[in-house]
Amino acid sequence: MKTNKNRLRRQVFLIAMLSMVCLVSCIMIYLGGTLFRSQLPFFQLLDGYQDGSSLLAPRPPVNPGVVELETFPGIRLYMMLGTDYRPGSGFRTDTIMLVAVDGATGKTSLVSFPRDLWVSIPGYGEQRINTVMQTGGFQLMANTLQTNFGVYPTQYAMIDMPGFMQVIDVLGGIEFTTDQYTGDACETYLNPNKWCEVYPGPVSMDSDWALWYVRARYNSSDFDRMRRTQEVTKAIFDKAISPTGVLRLPELMRIYNTDVESNISPDQLMPMAQFARRINSDADIRRFTIGPNETTPWTTSDGASVLLPNIPAIQAVLQEALTFDSD
Repeated sequence: MKTNKNRLRRQVFLIAMLSMVCLVSCIMIYLGGTLFRSQLPFFQLLDGYQDGSSLLAPRPPVNPGVVELETFPGIRLYMMLGTDYRPGSGFRTDTIMLVAVDGATGKTSLVSFPRDLWVSIPGYGEQRINTVMQTGGFQLMANTLQTNFGVYPTQYAMIDMPGFMQVIDVLGGIEFTTDQYTGDACETYLNPNKWCEVYPGPVSMDSDWALWYVRARYNSSDFDRMRRTQEVTKAIFDKAISPTGVLRLPELMRIYNTDVESNISPDQLMPMAQFARRINSDADIRRFTIGPNETTPWTTSDGASVLLPNIPAIQAVLQEALTFDSD
């Protein structure tokens, strides 16, 4: 009889403790989502996904024949841009990459656009897409992508070549695996014979080799260059979210503040970085390119070689990139 009473007391005590834990958890979640929402990285990230559209003017209408693509709730669109800027001269964005992030799962899509893609620039006529940032900044870039392809990114980061090299130096180099051979002309400080090669398999690169790798163009196409840029971008991401990258965060933030043009404020980066550490980049990052199947070579009246966009084909690639599995 005494044993039964003791068992009953333990059960009552356990139920009481579980009820208390549930009550405290509910109170903590409520307080976190209301009073302390602005101080918690998780809610900062969620709120960033909701209000990013306020950074730009209202999106313009799409061009005739273009369908405004469906962007599902929680999908955030960024642009990653790389420039050849030099003091005293202009610049062009030879790296143009749309980044779509699913805020619920952390899954990410990268979509690279060729620099010679011939687009209609609102208010300026037709020209290569890599001239848009110099012409009218990110607002014009967002408008151009919206009117031509039905996507409207609201945040961006643009880095020049010295900044790109600094990031890799701070990270202590990068490592990745490639399944393609690359051989092209290079400077003598990389190889006295002025010819550099990268073979399929695991690769380690310092900043000089990485810059050559993403810019090599004499013996390969711009489409292959986009593939190589995505490989290096993913390798930088992998290193940045590793324990090594976390330890170098102050130095990376210094580079961000001095060498990166962006409308993403530093206080937004911290919750994003903590969120990024939970991403398995091998499984959660998908890579797409606007390639030969989505473009047609063409020569302008001035004799320039450009790529005409196949709008339906490009929109099909973009819609796939913007669509994430729910699991």
